[in-house]
Amino acid sequence: MARGDRRHPESAAGDWYVDDRCIGCGGAVSIAPALFALASDGRRFVMTRQPATEDEVRLAQLAAEVCPSRSIGTASGARWPRHHPLEIAPGVWRTGSNSPKAAGGNAFVVQGAAGNVLIDSPRFTSALEAWIGSLGGLTAILLTHRDDVGDADRYAEAFGAQVAVHAADADAAPFADRILTGADPREVVPGMLAIPTPGHTEGHVMYLTQDGTLFTGDSLGWDAYRHDLSAEPYMCWYSWPVQVDSLERLGRHAFTRVVPTHGTISPALEPDDMRRRLQALVARLRRDLAGT
Repeated sequence: MARGDRRHPESAAGDWYVDDRCIGCGGAVSIAPALFALASDGRRFVMTRQPATEDEVRLAQLAAEVCPSRSIGTASGARWPRHHPLEIAPGVWRTGSNSPKAAGGNAFVVQGAAGNVLIDSPRFTSALEAWIGSLGGLTAILLTHRDDVGDADRYAEAFGAQVAVHAADADAAPFADRILTGADPREVVPGMLAIPTPGHTEGHVMYLTQDGTLFTGDSLGWDAYRHDLSAEPYMCWYSWPVQVDSLERLGRHAFTRVVPTHGTISPALEPDDMRRRLQALVARLRRDLAGT
């Protein structure tokens, strides 16, 4: 729970606050960009203002539930029934309980006729284990890349689930038993396409469902302020030119919604609209690379 004695001095006056244990993962701002922003040190997030409506209070609660350092709370000690796991699309759930071992990234459960899949991993909790069990458990855990392994090993052990990761990032998940290789897309579980997208890391992979939901890891997001697709070089650890190439190849696939591990979930759009937005983004990134 948030520590009132460590309230960040730049957090807006009032009941809700962020304490100085924030690790700067961006989970809160991805949910409530109107309420949270970077502090002046550029490393932590603070509340820019107090929630003013019931909807904004709910957004603040959601942000508190995903905060891996548990740095968001109220001076009054207000309690509420947990919203997470939260269904963000039919059969797609954001788990909450984000793990500091996954840099605070979101994790998602996708329900399927052939079994349920966990994409990236939250913190292991008995409550989440029980909830996943109530859905019928997991058949597979699909890791987008080395940064978001979290407690995947514990969930795999609990449910006897396979763990998939690309060979180039497999050293971060030595317990994985489904090693993806090469650059060609392939069906990794029934109804789920694995699309290697190196750049952010060498072994980065996106996962595309049959209904067009694209789990993009850390390589492609949605800018909540510009209302458009986004990708930034400061979020790239392996090779920015390689990442831009990967995004260009991604245009071969039809998708309707972008669900990043770190960042804001996009609205559902028509596949042609998404393709145009992606092409425009890649064109801008190539101009930036060329310095024109």
